Amino acid sequence: MQNNSTVFVLDKNEQSREIIKSFVSDLEFINEIKLYEDYKKGYEDIKQASSPIVIMDISEELPELQEVAENLKLCTSKIIITSVNYSTNTIIRALRMGAKEFLPKPVLKDDLIRVLTMLASIAPEEENSQSKIITVYSNKGGIGKTTIAINLASELARVTKDKVALVDLNLQLGDISTFLNLNPPFDVNYVIQRLIDKEEQIFIKGFEKYKDTSLYILSDPSYIEQSGSITPQQITELFKALKKVFPYIVIDMSSSIDPLSLKILDASDWILFTTIVNIPAIRNAQRCLNLFHSRKYPPQKVKIIVNRYMENDEIKIEDIENTLGETVYWKIPNNYFTIMEAINKGVSIAEINPESNIGSSFRDFASKVSDDIIEQAVLQYRI
Repeated sequence: MQNNSTVFVLDKNEQSREIIKSFVSDLEFINEIKLYEDYKKGYEDIKQASSPIVIMDISEELPELQEVAENLKLCTSKIIITSVNYSTNTIIRALRMGAKEFLPKPVLKDDLIRVLTMLASIAPEEENSQSKIITVYSNKGGIGKTTIAINLASELARVTKDKVALVDLNLQLGDISTFLNLNPPFDVNYVIQRLIDKEEQIFIKGFEKYKDTSLYILSDPSYIEQSGSITPQQITELFKALKKVFPYIVIDMSSSIDPLSLKILDASDWILFTTIVNIPAIRNAQRCLNLFHSRKYPPQKVKIIVNRYMENDEIKIEDIENTLGETVYWKIPNNYFTIMEAINKGVSIAEINPESNIGSSFRDFASKVSDDIIEQAVLQYRI
Protein backbone atom coordinates (compact mmCIF):
# COMPACT_ATOMS: atom_id res chain seq x y z
CA MET A 1 0.00 0.00 0.00
CA GLN A 2 1.22 3.49 -0.86
CA ASN A 3 1.81 5.57 2.26
CA ASN A 4 2.15 8.96 0.59
CA SER A 5 -1.30 9.48 -0.90
CA THR A 6 -2.79 12.96 -0.76
CA VAL A 7 -6.58 13.23 -0.47
CA PHE A 8 -8.25 16.18 -2.20
CA VAL A 9 -11.81 16.92 -1.08
CA LEU A 10 -13.91 19.00 -3.50
CA ASP A 11 -17.19 19.88 -1.81
CA LYS A 12 -19.24 23.08 -1.58
CA ASN A 13 -20.50 22.12 1.88
CA GLU A 14 -18.03 23.12 4.61
CA GLN A 15 -19.48 20.70 7.16
CA SER A 16 -19.12 17.79 4.72
CA ARG A 17 -15.50 18.73 4.05
CA GLU A 18 -14.69 18.82 7.76
CA ILE A 19 -16.45 15.52 8.46
CA ILE A 20 -14.46 13.78 5.73
CA LYS A 21 -11.27 15.33 7.09
CA SER A 22 -12.05 13.98 10.56
CA PHE A 23 -12.65 10.49 9.12
CA VAL A 24 -9.39 10.47 7.14
CA SER A 25 -6.93 12.34 9.35
CA ASP A 26 -5.79 9.30 11.35
CA LEU A 27 -5.12 6.99 8.39
CA GLU A 28 -1.42 6.14 8.24
CA PHE A 29 -1.31 5.77 4.47
CA ILE A 30 -2.68 9.28 3.88
CA ASN A 31 0.07 11.87 3.74
CA GLU A 32 -2.09 15.00 3.52
CA ILE A 33 -5.73 16.12 3.27
CA LYS A 34 -6.63 19.21 1.24
CA LEU A 35 -10.09 20.77 1.28
CA TYR A 36 -11.62 22.89 -1.50
CA GLU A 37 -14.84 24.76 -1.98
CA ASP A 38 -13.56 26.00 -5.36
CA TYR A 39 -13.46 22.97 -7.68
CA LYS A 40 -11.27 24.64 -10.31
CA LYS A 41 -8.69 25.63 -7.70
CA GLY A 42 -8.74 22.06 -6.42
CA TYR A 43 -8.13 20.70 -9.92
CA GLU A 44 -5.14 23.01 -10.43
CA ASP A 45 -3.52 21.55 -7.30
CA ILE A 46 -4.53 17.97 -8.11
CA LYS A 47 -2.79 17.99 -11.48
CA GLN A 48 0.48 18.87 -9.73
CA ALA A 49 0.20 16.00 -7.22
CA SER A 50 2.04 12.70 -7.65
CA SER A 51 -0.43 10.38 -5.93
CA PRO A 52 -3.82 12.08 -5.67
CA ILE A 53 -7.03 10.53 -4.40
CA VAL A 54 -10.01 12.78 -5.14
CA ILE A 55 -13.31 12.91 -3.25
CA MET A 56 -15.71 15.07 -5.27
CA ASP A 57 -19.31 15.90 -4.42
CA ILE A 58 -21.85 16.29 -7.24
CA SER A 59 -24.93 17.03 -5.11
CA GLU A 60 -25.19 20.52 -6.60
CA GLU A 61 -25.37 21.40 -10.29
CA LEU A 62 -22.26 23.52 -10.78
CA PRO A 63 -21.38 25.16 -14.11
CA GLU A 64 -17.74 24.08 -13.82
CA LEU A 65 -18.47 20.49 -12.72
CA GLN A 66 -18.35 18.75 -16.10
CA GLU A 67 -15.15 20.50 -17.17
CA VAL A 68 -13.43 19.69 -13.89
CA ALA A 69 -14.58 16.07 -14.04
CA GLU A 70 -13.26 15.61 -17.59
CA ASN A 71 -9.90 17.09 -16.63
CA LEU A 72 -9.66 15.01 -13.45
CA LYS A 73 -9.92 11.78 -15.45
CA LEU A 74 -6.68 12.74 -17.18
CA CYS A 75 -4.91 13.22 -13.82
CA THR A 76 -6.00 10.20 -11.81
CA SER A 77 -8.30 7.22 -11.86
CA LYS A 78 -8.60 7.31 -8.06
CA ILE A 79 -11.81 9.29 -7.88
CA ILE A 80 -14.60 8.91 -5.30
CA ILE A 81 -17.83 10.73 -6.09
CA THR A 82 -20.42 11.56 -3.44
CA SER A 83 -23.97 12.87 -3.67
CA VAL A 84 -27.13 13.20 -1.61
CA ASN A 85 -28.90 11.66 -4.60
CA TYR A 86 -28.04 8.00 -5.10
CA SER A 87 -30.39 7.03 -7.90
CA THR A 88 -29.19 4.76 -10.71
CA ASN A 89 -28.91 7.80 -13.01
CA THR A 90 -26.65 9.55 -10.49
CA ILE A 91 -24.40 6.50 -10.22
CA ILE A 92 -24.21 6.28 -14.04
CA ARG A 93 -23.27 9.96 -14.15
CA ALA A 94 -20.59 9.41 -11.50
CA LEU A 95 -19.07 6.53 -13.44
CA ARG A 96 -19.05 8.63 -16.61
CA MET A 97 -17.07 11.19 -14.65
CA GLY A 98 -14.45 8.55 -13.92
CA ALA A 99 -15.48 7.47 -10.43
CA LYS A 100 -13.89 4.33 -9.05
CA GLU A 101 -16.48 4.38 -6.27
CA PHE A 102 -19.71 6.19 -5.50
CA LEU A 103 -20.66 6.95 -1.89
CA PRO A 104 -24.08 8.34 -0.91
CA LYS A 105 -24.27 11.22 1.55
CA PRO A 106 -24.04 11.43 4.45
CA VAL A 107 -20.82 9.50 3.97
CA LEU A 108 -20.26 6.76 6.53
CA LYS A 109 -16.82 6.51 8.08
CA ASP A 110 -16.44 2.75 7.59
CA ASP A 111 -17.41 3.00 3.91
CA LEU A 112 -14.99 5.84 3.25
CA ILE A 113 -12.08 4.11 4.99
CA ARG A 114 -12.79 0.90 3.07
CA VAL A 115 -12.75 2.72 -0.27
CA LEU A 116 -9.68 4.81 0.55
CA THR A 117 -7.80 1.70 1.67
CA MET A 118 -8.68 -0.02 -1.58
CA LEU A 119 -7.64 2.95 -3.75
CA ALA A 120 -4.39 3.54 -1.88
CA SER A 121 -3.43 -0.10 -2.44
CA ILE A 122 -3.91 0.06 -6.22
CA ALA A 123 -0.60 0.22 -8.05
CA PRO A 124 -0.46 2.58 -11.05
CA GLU A 125 -0.40 -0.32 -13.48
CA GLU A 126 -3.64 -1.68 -12.03
CA GLU A 127 -5.64 1.54 -12.15
CA ASN A 128 -7.65 0.80 -15.29
CA SER A 129 -9.10 -2.51 -14.11
CA GLN A 130 -12.46 -1.64 -15.73
CA SER A 131 -10.94 -1.17 -19.20
CA LYS A 132 -12.55 -2.95 -22.16
CA ILE A 133 -11.08 -4.56 -25.25
CA ILE A 134 -13.47 -3.89 -28.14
CA THR A 135 -12.59 -5.86 -31.28
CA VAL A 136 -14.08 -4.99 -34.66
CA TYR A 137 -14.32 -8.22 -36.64
CA SER A 138 -15.80 -9.80 -39.74
CA ASN A 139 -14.98 -13.16 -41.27
CA LYS A 140 -15.40 -11.60 -44.73
CA GLY A 141 -13.06 -8.99 -46.24
CA GLY A 142 -14.15 -5.68 -47.71
CA ILE A 143 -16.83 -5.03 -45.09
CA GLY A 144 -15.30 -1.83 -43.68
CA LYS A 145 -13.81 -3.04 -40.39
CA THR A 146 -10.88 -0.63 -40.44
CA THR A 147 -13.08 2.40 -41.11
CA ILE A 148 -15.33 1.39 -38.23
CA ALA A 149 -12.43 0.74 -35.83
CA ILE A 150 -10.76 4.08 -36.63
CA ASN A 151 -13.86 6.22 -36.35
CA LEU A 152 -15.27 4.44 -33.30
CA ALA A 153 -11.94 4.86 -31.47
CA SER A 154 -11.69 8.50 -32.53
CA GLU A 155 -15.21 9.28 -31.33
CA LEU A 156 -14.73 7.37 -28.06
CA ALA A 157 -11.76 9.63 -27.34
CA ARG A 158 -13.85 12.72 -28.14
CA VAL A 159 -16.97 11.61 -26.22
CA THR A 160 -15.35 10.19 -23.09
CA LYS A 161 -12.15 12.30 -22.92
CA ASP A 162 -10.46 9.07 -21.74
CA LYS A 163 -7.32 7.56 -23.21
CA VAL A 164 -8.28 5.25 -26.07
CA ALA A 165 -5.88 2.80 -27.73
CA LEU A 166 -6.41 1.85 -31.37
CA VAL A 167 -4.36 -1.27 -32.12
CA ASP A 168 -3.82 -2.72 -35.59
CA LEU A 169 -3.71 -6.50 -35.24
CA ASN A 170 -4.29 -7.10 -38.93
CA LEU A 171 -0.68 -8.19 -38.78
CA GLN A 172 0.04 -8.69 -42.48
CA LEU A 173 -2.18 -6.14 -44.19
CA GLY A 174 -2.99 -3.50 -41.61
CA ASP A 175 -4.21 -0.13 -42.86
CA ILE A 176 -4.74 2.07 -39.81
CA SER A 177 -1.54 4.10 -40.20
CA THR A 178 -2.29 4.54 -43.92
CA PHE A 179 -5.91 5.60 -43.32
CA LEU A 180 -4.73 8.22 -40.80
CA ASN A 181 -1.60 9.29 -42.70
CA LEU A 182 0.76 8.31 -39.88
CA ASN A 183 4.37 7.18 -39.90
CA PRO A 184 4.70 5.88 -36.33
CA PRO A 185 8.17 5.27 -34.86
CA PHE A 186 7.01 2.05 -33.17
CA ASP A 187 4.77 -0.83 -34.20
CA VAL A 188 3.01 -3.69 -32.44
CA ASN A 189 5.88 -6.13 -33.07
CA TYR A 190 8.41 -3.75 -31.48
CA VAL A 191 6.21 -3.21 -28.43
CA ILE A 192 5.42 -6.91 -28.01
CA GLN A 193 9.06 -7.98 -28.20
CA ARG A 194 10.14 -5.45 -25.55
CA LEU A 195 7.18 -6.34 -23.39
CA ILE A 196 7.73 -10.09 -23.46
CA ASP A 197 11.50 -9.80 -23.10
CA LYS A 198 11.00 -7.54 -20.07
CA GLU A 199 13.41 -5.03 -21.58
CA GLU A 200 10.97 -2.22 -20.90
CA GLN A 201 7.37 -1.70 -19.80
CA ILE A 202 4.70 -0.75 -22.27
CA PHE A 203 3.95 2.94 -21.93
CA ILE A 204 2.05 5.50 -23.94
CA LYS A 205 5.36 6.62 -25.47
CA GLY A 206 5.23 3.45 -27.59
CA PHE A 207 2.09 4.75 -29.29
CA GLU A 208 1.49 7.48 -31.82
CA LYS A 209 -0.80 10.12 -30.36
CA TYR A 210 -3.39 11.24 -32.89
CA LYS A 211 -3.19 15.01 -33.14
CA ASP A 212 -4.50 16.89 -30.10
CA THR A 213 -6.74 14.07 -28.82
CA SER A 214 -6.63 11.28 -26.27
CA LEU A 215 -6.44 8.66 -29.05
CA TYR A 216 -3.22 6.61 -29.19
CA ILE A 217 -2.38 4.33 -32.10
CA LEU A 218 -0.26 1.20 -32.32
CA SER A 219 0.33 0.19 -35.92
CA ASP A 220 0.75 -3.22 -37.55
CA PRO A 221 4.29 -4.67 -38.05
CA SER A 222 6.48 -2.75 -40.47
CA TYR A 223 7.43 -5.93 -42.35
CA ILE A 224 5.07 -8.76 -43.26
CA GLU A 225 7.54 -11.44 -42.17
CA GLN A 226 7.48 -10.07 -38.61
CA SER A 227 3.81 -11.01 -38.26
CA GLY A 228 4.64 -14.72 -38.18
CA SER A 229 6.71 -14.37 -35.03
CA ILE A 230 3.84 -13.07 -32.87
CA THR A 231 2.28 -15.81 -30.74
CA PRO A 232 -1.09 -16.17 -28.97
CA GLN A 233 0.72 -15.93 -25.62
CA GLN A 234 2.23 -12.62 -26.66
CA ILE A 235 -1.24 -11.34 -27.55
CA THR A 236 -2.39 -12.27 -24.03
CA GLU A 237 0.52 -10.34 -22.51
CA LEU A 238 -0.12 -7.37 -24.80
CA PHE A 239 -3.76 -7.18 -23.76
CA LYS A 240 -2.83 -7.35 -20.07
CA ALA A 241 -0.41 -4.48 -20.56
CA LEU A 242 -2.88 -2.40 -22.56
CA LYS A 243 -5.51 -2.77 -19.84
CA LYS A 244 -3.12 -1.24 -17.33
CA VAL A 245 -2.99 2.00 -19.32
CA PHE A 246 -6.14 2.48 -21.42
CA PRO A 247 -9.82 2.47 -20.36
CA TYR A 248 -10.84 1.68 -23.95
CA ILE A 249 -8.88 -0.52 -26.37
CA VAL A 250 -10.20 -0.82 -29.93
CA ILE A 251 -8.75 -3.65 -32.02
CA ASP A 252 -8.76 -3.96 -35.80
CA MET A 253 -7.84 -7.45 -36.98
CA SER A 254 -7.82 -9.66 -40.05
CA SER A 255 -10.79 -11.71 -41.28
CA SER A 256 -8.97 -15.00 -40.89
CA ILE A 257 -9.77 -17.80 -38.44
CA ASP A 258 -6.54 -19.16 -37.01
CA PRO A 259 -5.07 -19.67 -33.51
CA LEU A 260 -3.90 -16.06 -33.27
CA SER A 261 -7.24 -14.65 -34.41
CA LEU A 262 -9.12 -16.92 -31.99
CA LYS A 263 -6.90 -15.75 -29.14
CA ILE A 264 -7.75 -12.12 -29.98
CA LEU A 265 -11.47 -12.91 -30.12
CA ASP A 266 -11.42 -15.03 -26.95
CA ALA A 267 -9.61 -12.30 -25.00
CA SER A 268 -11.89 -9.49 -26.18
CA ASP A 269 -14.54 -8.11 -23.86
CA TRP A 270 -16.73 -7.08 -26.79
CA ILE A 271 -16.76 -8.27 -30.40
CA LEU A 272 -18.37 -5.86 -32.83
CA PHE A 273 -19.21 -8.38 -35.51
CA THR A 274 -19.65 -6.43 -38.73
CA THR A 275 -21.66 -7.35 -41.79
CA ILE A 276 -23.37 -5.67 -44.73
CA VAL A 277 -26.79 -6.11 -46.27
CA ASN A 278 -26.41 -8.84 -48.87
CA ILE A 279 -27.04 -12.58 -48.89
CA PRO A 280 -23.38 -13.81 -49.07
CA ALA A 281 -22.33 -11.56 -46.17
CA ILE A 282 -25.27 -12.65 -44.03
CA ARG A 283 -24.54 -16.32 -44.73
CA ASN A 284 -20.92 -15.77 -43.71
CA ALA A 285 -22.17 -14.05 -40.57
CA GLN A 286 -24.29 -17.09 -39.71
CA ARG A 287 -21.25 -19.36 -39.92
CA CYS A 288 -19.18 -17.09 -37.72
CA LEU A 289 -21.91 -16.71 -35.10
CA ASN A 290 -22.13 -20.51 -34.95
CA LEU A 291 -18.40 -20.54 -34.20
CA PHE A 292 -18.88 -18.00 -31.41
CA HIS A 293 -21.69 -20.11 -29.92
CA SER A 294 -19.46 -23.19 -30.01
CA ARG A 295 -16.80 -21.26 -28.07
CA LYS A 296 -19.40 -20.43 -25.38
CA TYR A 297 -19.17 -16.66 -25.77
CA PRO A 298 -21.71 -14.97 -23.49
CA PRO A 299 -24.58 -13.23 -25.35
CA GLN A 300 -23.51 -9.74 -24.28
CA LYS A 301 -20.03 -10.20 -25.77
CA VAL A 302 -21.00 -10.21 -29.46
CA LYS A 303 -22.71 -7.15 -30.96
CA ILE A 304 -24.00 -7.16 -34.56
CA ILE A 305 -23.02 -4.08 -36.57
CA VAL A 306 -24.54 -3.47 -40.01
CA ASN A 307 -22.33 -1.31 -42.20
CA ARG A 308 -23.30 0.64 -45.35
CA TYR A 309 -26.96 0.48 -44.42
CA MET A 310 -29.57 2.15 -46.65
CA GLU A 311 -33.18 2.55 -45.53
CA ASN A 312 -34.50 1.49 -48.93
CA ASP A 313 -32.54 -1.79 -49.03
CA GLU A 314 -34.62 -4.75 -50.12
CA ILE A 315 -33.30 -6.68 -47.11
CA LYS A 316 -34.49 -5.01 -43.90
CA ILE A 317 -32.91 -5.01 -40.45
CA GLU A 318 -35.74 -7.25 -39.24
CA ASP A 319 -34.82 -9.79 -41.94
CA ILE A 320 -31.19 -9.82 -40.78
CA GLU A 321 -32.21 -10.23 -37.14
CA ASN A 322 -34.59 -13.07 -37.98
CA THR A 323 -31.95 -14.85 -40.06
CA LEU A 324 -29.15 -14.46 -37.52
CA GLY A 325 -31.28 -14.86 -34.42
CA GLU A 326 -29.56 -11.79 -32.97
CA THR A 327 -30.53 -8.16 -32.44
CA VAL A 328 -28.63 -5.61 -34.53
CA TYR A 329 -26.70 -3.41 -32.10
CA TRP A 330 -25.95 -0.54 -34.51
CA LYS A 331 -26.32 0.33 -38.17
CA ILE A 332 -23.93 2.68 -39.97
CA PRO A 333 -25.34 4.51 -42.98
CA ASN A 334 -23.86 4.23 -46.45
CA ASN A 335 -21.93 7.40 -47.33
CA TYR A 336 -19.26 6.44 -49.82
CA PHE A 337 -18.10 9.95 -50.73
CA THR A 338 -17.52 11.14 -47.14
CA ILE A 339 -15.65 7.94 -46.26
CA MET A 340 -13.44 8.12 -49.35
CA GLU A 341 -12.68 11.79 -48.73
CA ALA A 342 -11.61 10.95 -45.15
CA ILE A 343 -9.42 8.05 -46.32
CA ASN A 344 -7.81 10.03 -49.13
CA LYS A 345 -7.03 12.93 -46.78
CA GLY A 346 -5.80 10.60 -44.03
CA VAL A 347 -8.20 11.81 -41.32
CA SER A 348 -11.22 10.64 -39.35
CA ILE A 349 -14.74 11.26 -40.65
CA ALA A 350 -15.36 13.82 -37.89
CA GLU A 351 -12.62 15.97 -39.40
CA ILE A 352 -14.29 15.93 -42.81
CA ASN A 353 -17.97 16.38 -42.02
CA PRO A 354 -19.01 15.73 -38.41
CA GLU A 355 -22.64 16.65 -39.13
CA SER A 356 -23.02 14.26 -42.04
CA ASN A 357 -25.25 11.24 -41.52
CA ILE A 358 -22.23 8.99 -41.05
CA GLY A 359 -20.40 11.50 -38.83
CA SER A 360 -23.43 11.74 -36.54
CA SER A 361 -23.81 7.95 -36.60
CA PHE A 362 -20.27 7.34 -35.38
CA ARG A 363 -20.63 9.96 -32.65
CA ASP A 364 -23.87 8.37 -31.42
CA PHE A 365 -22.34 4.90 -31.80
CA ALA A 366 -19.42 5.83 -29.52
CA SER A 367 -21.82 7.35 -26.98
CA LYS A 368 -23.89 4.17 -26.94
CA VAL A 369 -20.82 1.95 -26.52
CA SER A 370 -19.56 4.10 -23.64
CA ASP A 371 -22.99 4.29 -21.99
CA ASP A 372 -23.57 0.55 -22.25
CA ILE A 373 -20.17 -0.24 -20.74
CA ILE A 374 -20.96 2.12 -17.86
CA GLU A 375 -24.42 0.63 -17.36
CA GLN A 376 -22.90 -2.85 -17.19
CA ALA A 377 -20.60 -1.54 -14.46
CA VAL A 378 -23.61 -0.06 -12.64
CA LEU A 379 -25.36 -3.43 -12.70
CA GLN A 380 -22.26 -5.05 -11.18
CA TYR A 381 -22.11 -2.21 -8.67
CA ARG A 382 -25.73 -2.77 -7.67
CA ILE A 383 -25.15 -6.51 -7.30
